[in-house]
Amino acid sequence: MSQTRSPDAGLSLIEVLVSLAIFAVIGVAGLAVLDTISRTSERTEGRLERLADIDRAFLVIRRDLAQITRTQITLDADGIAFGRLRGDGDGSVRLAFALDGTTLTRQVDQAGADPVRQSLLNGVIAVEWRLLDGARRWHPVWPPAGADTTAYPPPLAAELTLDILQPQSEAPQPVTRLIVLPAGQGR
Repeated sequence: MSQTRSPDAGLSLIEVLVSLAIFAVIGVAGLAVLDTISRTSERTEGRLERLADIDRAFLVIRRDLAQITRTQITLDADGIAFGRLRGDGDGSVRLAFALDGTTLTRQVDQAGADPVRQSLLNGVIAVEWRLLDGARRWHPVWPPAGADTTAYPPPLAAELTLDILQPQSEAPQPVTRLIVLPAGQGR
């Protein structure tokens, strides 16, 4: 005797259980994909914020160096110092960039005011500056050994290498930027 289902009959219990099992598998797979996307987004956002911090620090340095004056420029193991035009165009200020522990700092010295120290970038392990002279030689110290700073022409370019700690990375990563100085603009 064959049993046929009437068109008005509902779903059997087995059909309901199979459909629930299929939906459960799809739900678990969707949740796993969503979790992976969420974790990837968090890591990417953290890296993008770090990259933005690094870019901001280099932007400040590049802007300061673009306004460098012919006043005495000094570069040694402690960092670089130079004169820069003031924002209002009236005179100049003395700027210094140095590594303070693991923070790259900028110090602004103005006549008649206390020095202002700014933290530019945290997580910096090492800073290396080099300046390019008119003969296209790089110097880790400025003025070059034995040179008279008043008679020696200003540097054409500056190279800055930062060894930076990155999230989820054991070893510091070097980041290097080459900045053309005003004396090197027409060359």
